Amino acid sequence: MVRLFSEKFWRKVGRPFLLRKPSKLFFFTTALILLFNFQISMAVEPPNPNDLTQGNWELDLDKSTFCMPVPQSSRREIIDVGWGLISVFWTGIDASGEPMNIRYVYRYDGDKYPATIMSPADESITWKLVSPSRVEFTHWSIDNKITEELLRTVTSDAQEMTQTRKYLSTENCVDIQVFQRQ
Repeated sequence: MVRLFSEKFWRKVGRPFLLRKPSKLFFFTTALILLFNFQISMAVEPPNPNDLTQGNWELDLDKSTFCMPVPQSSRREIIDVGWGLISVFWTGIDASGEPMNIRYVYRYDGDKYPATIMSPADESITWKLVSPSRVEFTHWSIDNKITEELLRTVTSDAQEMTQTRKYLSTENCVDIQVFQRQ
């Protein structure tokens, strides 16, 4: 039998290292590593690094401010559906308790697209992708007048989106909606 260490070594060291009782430092270090890895895994990866507004978003009512009636809940699913089109599926519960089911599609080409595809639209929207974290868009009435100016920005960690909505028909009326990535 070949021995890697002498009997004197084992008496000095004591039990083999793998059989020793783990120290408090070991548990603390392990806990920190697990916590750090868990926090990293909780962050949701955006689906398109060229347009960080894409993905699933849920309205954070506590961080949002409204000048119009406050919805009870609001969710947005923004996806690239191909052919250069972005699709938005907007759901939730409005201020009066009615379900919301709004869908629209657009391109970042400056052309006007209907504000909904569920029925004939009384407004259109133009869209501009300024940067991966910034989208500007404008609502237009049928008679070609601007009714709203909107801006979506996404934080550098891509986990929060803020949509600012300025209503031009009402003086000093700006909604600030804050969404969390899901």
